[in-house]
Amino acid sequence: MNIKSIVSAVISAVFVSAAGLAVFTAGSATTNSGTNAIAATTVNTTKSSGTTTSLTTETTTATTEPTTEPTTLKTYIIKFLDFDGKLMKTVEVEEGDPINYKSVDTSSLHKHLGVNTEQDFYAWDITPSFADNDYTIHALSQTATITFKNSPKKYRYFSTKGNVILDGLEVSVKKTVQKPEKDKNGNYITEENVVDISASCKASPSSLSEAFAKSDKATITVYPLGDTKSLCQFDIVCYRDLGDVNEDGYINSVDASAVLNAYANMAASKNYTVSDKFIKLADVNMDGAVNARDASYILNYYAKTSTSKEFMDWESFLDYDKILGTK
Repeated sequence: MNIKSIVSAVISAVFVSAAGLAVFTAGSATTNSGTNAIAATTVNTTKSSGTTTSLTTETTTATTEPTTEPTTLKTYIIKFLDFDGKLMKTVEVEEGDPINYKSVDTSSLHKHLGVNTEQDFYAWDITPSFADNDYTIHALSQTATITFKNSPKKYRYFSTKGNVILDGLEVSVKKTVQKPEKDKNGNYITEENVVDISASCKASPSSLSEAFAKSDKATITVYPLGDTKSLCQFDIVCYRDLGDVNEDGYINSVDASAVLNAYANMAASKNYTVSDKFIKLADVNMDGAVNARDASYILNYYAKTSTSKEFMDWESFLDYDKILGTK
């Protein structure tokens, strides 16, 4: 047999077998459109070395990731209620999002319950940060009530210098705050605190010169600090410059000497007279007469007020409630 013919026959058989394998592989490849796509690739490599021929076939498979449909987040309902349990606002918040408390207008909760009672927003009973459930949130209140007890004790003045004195005034504020906790009846527990505000109250007019600018009598109105609603009114009277008989702006030994001299002259002569104003200024004990007692009181007044650092006027020396029989 011819060797060349044998070799040619073998090579032809190999080519036929390789072609058949390629056709079979291509025919058996399938594609799954739902999940995986399979691509078959056949690579034929023929090597010839003398009388030997080899065939190599490689197959590569590629896959694609499945697609996922987007999901919708849950929405929660947040309700805000006022002090009386009435709905103020409803908001919808997606799960996990923060709850915006500033979106609720709490200024509408401020109101006056009376002349001296005021109510305002204090806090929310619960304050969840994020929406993880439906919530009903109640507003808690703070209520302030001003209580007036006593008017100032000082209503007699002996000069137009200085300011109206509010000593004896008694005014307090009771603050009631609702707490998140509830009692056995389901009502919010309240906490009360009373503060004395007497020292912070203001008089109008505040200066004696303004109060007695047109008369020796005046009406003073008292207000809490920063408020325009009055607490009380009281009348004051001025015994202007009592004891200052020479009207030089000072009460001293000169005035005492003048009173004593006038008394001596009036006692010595019925014809000796002094002015009505002199009598009004000299009669410091208000008994209707000018005498040595008045001179003694004036001298005593001068001695004590000239050495004392505390405020003193004629009521520090004489009981005018008893003298005048009125208060």
